[in-house]
Amino acid sequence: MRVLLIGTSNATSDFAQYFTQNSENIVFTTKEGTEANFIDINPENTEELKEFALANEINLTILCDEKAILSEISNVFSSNGLSVFAPEGESLKLINSKIWAKKFIYKNKIPTPRFQFFEKPQAAIDAIRQGHFPIVVKSDEYQKDGVRICETFKKAKLATEELFSCGSKKILIEDYIWGKEFSVYAISDGYNPIFLSEVSTYQNTFAKLDVDFLDDKQKEEILNTIIKPFLGALAKENGEYIGILGFNFVQTKDKTYLISCDAFIKDLCSNMVINSIKDSWAELFDDALSGVLTQEFKEIKHKDLHAFSAQIYKNGEKINFCEFGRTYNEAKSKLLEQEIEQKDLEEAIKVWKY
Repeated sequence: MRVLLIGTSNATSDFAQYFTQNSENIVFTTKEGTEANFIDINPENTEELKEFALANEINLTILCDEKAILSEISNVFSSNGLSVFAPEGESLKLINSKIWAKKFIYKNKIPTPRFQFFEKPQAAIDAIRQGHFPIVVKSDEYQKDGVRICETFKKAKLATEELFSCGSKKILIEDYIWGKEFSVYAISDGYNPIFLSEVSTYQNTFAKLDVDFLDDKQKEEILNTIIKPFLGALAKENGEYIGILGFNFVQTKDKTYLISCDAFIKDLCSNMVINSIKDSWAELFDDALSGVLTQEFKEIKHKDLHAFSAQIYKNGEKINFCEFGRTYNEAKSKLLEQEIEQKDLEEAIKVWKY
């Protein structure tokens, strides 16, 4: 198989490692420093990428981050007979605007934190003044560096002003929900999603494969009462979502809240999600594109592994670590051999317990 990976995310690197393990695959990517063949083409140069894919007889192109997914690549490749794994059309509204996504979640009666959105700084600041803290302030646009948890009015006001001054046209303000954070990743052929993995998360800093504080009944309820109806409503109103979708939740004592959605796999989670699955990713992508995903896969098979990951900043650079182990303690010990503070990891583990 001849594969082209487009993006700059961790998932781009992790899929490069995955596909190059099979010597029969010829793998190209727009990201430097991976095991695949680097192509020196700007990911924004859609026409040049298309010509490369046609000339090199690429069998499958995977768009591995939101920037690539929201570009014109999918439309251009598809119209030229190239197989590309990514959502397209009106379904992209889900990831193009956090405000649109929140309104869609609310309209479909899925529990989500109370929210407001604003186009003017002063109107937002006036609303914040009347709010309860902590609150969350976000930019509407996916590409803006804008998710701030603010404990005081002063911090929320500053965050609001910074986001508008950095070019955000709209901002989203929502209540902060105290609880256990987790993400569910699903792959969809448009209407029919299958769970890929469930991941416990903590402040976008630590992650652990699987969610121990949810039992099988609760996981089944999330699939049948949130994810399937969500994708069904999206397909009916805005077109089929063919791709990977991450659902970010907070679990309280009595309710599960859907906070947001991701268009692909977050950097914090990508290694553990990609490399813990026993089934063939090539087959998963192909069956999703062919619309036969749930006919070929009743459920995803996983390797008998545990995994922890962490994201830290060093000298202003984001560094990700992911470690696997046959046991929980082995994976944890391997992660602690990295530049990770044990007390910080233990705090996350404490939150993740039942």
